[in-house]
Amino acid sequence: MAAPNAPITMKEVLTLPSVGINQQFITFTNVTMESDKYICVRETSPQNSVVIIDMNMPMQPLRRPITADSALMNPNSRILALKAQVPGTTQDYLQMFNIEAKAKLKSHQMPDQVEFWKWITPKMLGLVTQNSVYHWSIDGCDSEPVKMFDRATKLENNQIINYKCSPNEKWLVLIGIAPGPPERPQLVKGNMQLFSVDQQQTQSLDAHAASFAQFKVPGNENPSTLISFATKSFNAGQITSNVHVIELGALPGKASFTKKKADLSFLPDFADDFPVAMQISNKFSLIYVITKLGLLFVYDLETASPIYRNRISTDPIFLTSEASSVGGFYAINRRGQVLLATVNEATIIPFISGPLKNLELAVNLAKRGNLPGAEDLVVKRFKELFDQTKYKEAAELAAESPRGILRTPDTVAKFQSVPVQAGQTPPLLQYFGTLLTKGKLNSYESLELSRLVVNQNKKNLLKNWLEEDKLECSEELGDLVKVKYTPDYLFLLQTILRTDPQGAGEFAVKMSHMKGGCPLDINTITDLFLQRNLIREATAFLLDVLKPNLPEHAFLQTKVLEINLVTFPNVADAILAGSMFSHYDRPRVAQLCEKAGLYIQSLKDPEVHFKYIEASAKTGQIKEVERVTRESNFYDAEKTKNFLMEAKLPDARPLINVCDRFGFVPDLTHYLYINNMLRYIEGYVQKVNPGSAPLVVGQLLDDECPEDFIKGLIISVRSLLLVEPLVEECEKRNRLRLLTQFLEHLVTEGSQDVHVHNALVLQNSDFSGNINLQNLLILTAVKADTSRVMDYVNRLENFDGPVVGEMAVEAQLFEEAFAIFKKFNLNVEAVNVLLDNIKSIERAAEFAFRVEEDSVWSQVAKAQLREGLVSDAIESFIRAEDATHFLEMIRVAEDANVYDDMVSYLLMVRNKVKEVKVDSELIYAYAKIDRLSEVEDFILMPNVANLQIVGDRMYDEAMYQAAKIVYAFVSNWGKLAVTLVKLQQFQGAVDAARKASSAKTWKEVCFACVDAEEFRLGQICGLNIIIQVDDLEEVSDFYQKKGFFSELISLMESGLGLERAHMGIFTELGVLYARYRYEKLIEHIKLFSTRLNIPKLIRACDEQQHWQELTYLYIQYAEFDNAATTVMNHSPEAWEHVQFKDIVGKVANVEVYYKAVHFYLLEHPDIINDLLNVLALRLDHTRVVDIMRKAGHLRLIKPYMVAVQSNNVSAVNEALNEIYVEEEDYERLRESIDLHDSFDQIGLAQKIEKHELVEMRRVAAYIYKKAGKWKQSIALSKKDNLYKDCMETASQSGDHDLAEQLLVYFIEQGKKECFATCLFVCYDLIRPDVALELAWINNIIDLTFPYLLQVMREYTGKVDEIIKDKLEAQKEAKAKEQEENEVMSQQNMYAQLLPHSLPAQPMLLSLPAPPMQLALTAPQPMGGMPLMPPFGMPPMGGY
Repeated sequence: MAAPNAPITMKEVLTLPSVGINQQFITFTNVTMESDKYICVRETSPQNSVVIIDMNMPMQPLRRPITADSALMNPNSRILALKAQVPGTTQDYLQMFNIEAKAKLKSHQMPDQVEFWKWITPKMLGLVTQNSVYHWSIDGCDSEPVKMFDRATKLENNQIINYKCSPNEKWLVLIGIAPGPPERPQLVKGNMQLFSVDQQQTQSLDAHAASFAQFKVPGNENPSTLISFATKSFNAGQITSNVHVIELGALPGKASFTKKKADLSFLPDFADDFPVAMQISNKFSLIYVITKLGLLFVYDLETASPIYRNRISTDPIFLTSEASSVGGFYAINRRGQVLLATVNEATIIPFISGPLKNLELAVNLAKRGNLPGAEDLVVKRFKELFDQTKYKEAAELAAESPRGILRTPDTVAKFQSVPVQAGQTPPLLQYFGTLLTKGKLNSYESLELSRLVVNQNKKNLLKNWLEEDKLECSEELGDLVKVKYTPDYLFLLQTILRTDPQGAGEFAVKMSHMKGGCPLDINTITDLFLQRNLIREATAFLLDVLKPNLPEHAFLQTKVLEINLVTFPNVADAILAGSMFSHYDRPRVAQLCEKAGLYIQSLKDPEVHFKYIEASAKTGQIKEVERVTRESNFYDAEKTKNFLMEAKLPDARPLINVCDRFGFVPDLTHYLYINNMLRYIEGYVQKVNPGSAPLVVGQLLDDECPEDFIKGLIISVRSLLLVEPLVEECEKRNRLRLLTQFLEHLVTEGSQDVHVHNALVLQNSDFSGNINLQNLLILTAVKADTSRVMDYVNRLENFDGPVVGEMAVEAQLFEEAFAIFKKFNLNVEAVNVLLDNIKSIERAAEFAFRVEEDSVWSQVAKAQLREGLVSDAIESFIRAEDATHFLEMIRVAEDANVYDDMVSYLLMVRNKVKEVKVDSELIYAYAKIDRLSEVEDFILMPNVANLQIVGDRMYDEAMYQAAKIVYAFVSNWGKLAVTLVKLQQFQGAVDAARKASSAKTWKEVCFACVDAEEFRLGQICGLNIIIQVDDLEEVSDFYQKKGFFSELISLMESGLGLERAHMGIFTELGVLYARYRYEKLIEHIKLFSTRLNIPKLIRACDEQQHWQELTYLYIQYAEFDNAATTVMNHSPEAWEHVQFKDIVGKVANVEVYYKAVHFYLLEHPDIINDLLNVLALRLDHTRVVDIMRKAGHLRLIKPYMVAVQSNNVSAVNEALNEIYVEEEDYERLRESIDLHDSFDQIGLAQKIEKHELVEMRRVAAYIYKKAGKWKQSIALSKKDNLYKDCMETASQSGDHDLAEQLLVYFIEQGKKECFATCLFVCYDLIRPDVALELAWINNIIDLTFPYLLQVMREYTGKVDEIIKDKLEAQKEAKAKEQEENEVMSQQNMYAQLLPHSLPAQPMLLSLPAPPMQLALTAPQPMGGMPLMPPFGMPPMGGY
């Protein structure tokens, strides 16, 4: 498995055996996984079943008894596809089944067996038969599979392992595998068939795995469809493994994806391993290639750059599936492990930028996947682009920055700071425009862009962006828009009403609730609804608006009732029944209710009832008045009460009814008392409502009624009287003693009512000194009547203060609790009540001043601290001399920036504790308030401050004078140096840096000096930096960015003489010369060529186009190919003939030779032969001749061809022969032909056999002769009367007939001398009898006689030789016979000496063969003439 810091994380999600899957069923044919949601396993024992494993709850598999040959779960839903072979046929029956609904969706019987199938989309199944590929849609109950294409021939007899569809469903790919080649069968061969749906075309390729992806190519608004495929093949004994990425269906004129290719590197132990699957992460644009033996290869989709390789499984992997939500994949191996591979988001970017050193890929991947780890790279790149004024590129980088690290106010401010050039788009607008194309702006960006737009009065843009959800809404944005934009609410409402009446109603309700009131008149809104007969919407709107039931809404209340009573009476009935309104025009509504048939509602008019009461009273019908006041619920109680009091009826029962029912008891009591109707008071209390007696007593006390009447009234109803309200009424009026007799009477009767006893306690009775009773009294008041508690606290002295106080706090009687604690001098508890419960720090502070206790001040200080009253808290802590919270106090004081107060506080704390933090913060506080003398005095005193940390903190916050004091005291020369830099004390900074002797310090001081143009001091620092190889480039870049080129060159030149001068200095100076002092460059290179980093200087010279120097560097670096190429590409500056000859003779790439030939042909044809002679041993002479022939300058290289003709190259020979023919130089031509035979001889001969020059024709005959074309050669020589050539040709041919035909030709032409000459030239070929016959017939025996003498002499000599050889053979035979006879004689002598019992061996005698008889028979004459065979020698007899 992968290491913890690996870029890819592997984990085991589950094992199939752990959920009950038998090992024998964990195979490619039994297990399917179409997505990251489900795994489906087909089991055949102990019974046929299908197991469905939901990856969200894998330990709860669903097992169903299903018989099938294959089962596939839909990628998204719980739909199961089943396949089974029809018994007795080769056909397959397919079915789709909804598991949740337990219903079959559709089915189909395929005429052919389905070898492979797969869900290619959530709505489509791909079916692969032996010959074709079909698609079967899930939609449509009766839809059948549709044929897409036929399988390619290359995929015949292949095992199909995958079938995929591109995201746009326009491309399909089928993958199969087959046994490898005979020489390596164990290496499985992969075949891929790619099919275009639009073009209906197919293409076959070698591949084991493939996958589609969508990728956005810069410059193309539409995503491109890519296919990636992995292949491993065996050819000519070599294994090649690659990953390819190509675009499909690229459109002309649009930016397209460049084809990519990368090696698939297998370790030696995995030589026969091969890819089985490929997954592409759309989340991260990564390619995962998984092999059978468990190797994982990870590549970047855009560049095909390899990222990672590791073995993720020791068991073979046979199935994978994309894990789209996490950008990884699942893999299942033969052991049943279900593995999940995911990107390690914390480590992949550091891995790519670190070990892989691919910074560009790290940045791009971080942007695509929003991954951490590339922040520094992105920020650095952004700064570089910004410094180079590449604002568009910088804006794009910021928009795509991972995790939005550049989407900050600082970035916006950076773009805002760039000056706007005339005629150009402001960089800030470029930035915002890029962000808008990428997506949604954050709140700050939205606000800043909106400010720009509003200031330019382009509100329509703002509206469009809001509608497109491009801006993030915020309160600030709302305020900005609100100030500048006032909507036309009437127009908006009318617009919505036309299309969405219900929405219009909701919009109207929202307007009515707007802050500041409804922007439209409510009556106007109502009329808009009513004009469109939208009664229900108008009613809903008005009911919401009129909820407060305000008098000013009387008109609208009446209106809503009117319109509903006319149109929807049931709605009006519900409104009236709910008593929602009370200010409408009642008579008008009553009339409408009567018309609408709502008689009950019409009778509910209070005015009607009042009039009835009034009329009855005035006519003396008192009983009717009493009945109506007792039974009716619809009269106006207040109005009726006032009328009855004014009427002063003799019978008070109607008034009693009204006042008792509607809570006017005090008014009733007062009326009856002042009208001396005391018996009605007694009757009301005793018979009507005894519970109202306390109110009656209270009113009688207010009316100063005699106590005896009141006491008698109380006693008369004592058993029905509620003590608590009675006590309360008396206590309010301080007339509690009136109840003493009554209360004591209740006690004697054994009453346990707490209110009885409380009342007696408050009367300073015998119970008042009892602490328990006082506690009980107060606690009872706490629980029952909180308004009495404070009075009890003030009046009672003998209760348990702490306990009662806590109870008061729990009951939220905080003022009473404070009074209790204060009364008992529990000051801490008292102040806590003020702080924690009453929430009054001012009162707590006043209380603390009054009591002056440290513990109280501490509590006040803590509270002030919590409320952010830092200065007050500090003062309080100082008064309390409390140092326990100094850490928190320091933090808060710093946040509040109250350092003057903090100094006083820390001085107090310092007297209490000795802490590093205290002393350090005290120094810091002194510095913050610029009391530098105290800083110096303090650090000279004994202290425990961490001066280094304090100094750093001062430096970080730009308190440089204070930091200088601290750093000087602790001898931190490095920090002192940079501090002095900040103070513009550069000489002192250099001195401190010298003491620090740190590269970092030297750099900081150097850069500061350069910024201040203190170049002398900067050079002193720079010389101490550039001796460090790692820091040299940083110094150089700094100087160059500032434009101080001369000063930088001076620094580097001074550095050459340093004892520790290194290659980097020499090289960097060379680069600077190349950029800024070109005239010094070549001298520098020649002087210090051995001390230069030549590759780096090469890049600089190439960048600055110094071609002569670049050539020299290439030569020094032995890069002769590049040197030659540079010279040829930039010849006006870099070419020098002698040097180029030396370079080109050392190049390794042979193509450079021919480029050089072309180069010289174009620019220096006069000396091309000199170049060719140098390269003669390396050139392909045929190619050179072809080059020159095509250029039409073949003669130009004649010297070269002559020099190399000894190699007998056909092209060279033919070229030279062609030149010789053109020049009619037959001697050179004949010499060339004699010495070099590799050319088209017949072609040349045919070309020159008709040449006007006889010598050329003679050469043609000569060529025919050399080529064995004897007849053509002789015929050509005959034409030119070149008889000698004819005879020589015939002699060399070795053909009797040809020579004898030539004799006949000479006789026919009368060339007797030629005839005689030919006899001797062709002597070996001419038969004597032929010659003699021709001579005799043509009467030229005399010319033939020398030939005949020669023939006779030759033949006589031959006969003599034969006889001599025969005699020598006979002599040898006799000698051999004699030797054999001697051997036999010796054997016979030996036999005579043997014993007689032994038989003698038989003798084998060899008789010599009779000698051969030689006879020479003369020919018999015939017809008087000697017999002569035609054209031949006389026959010879046998020996």
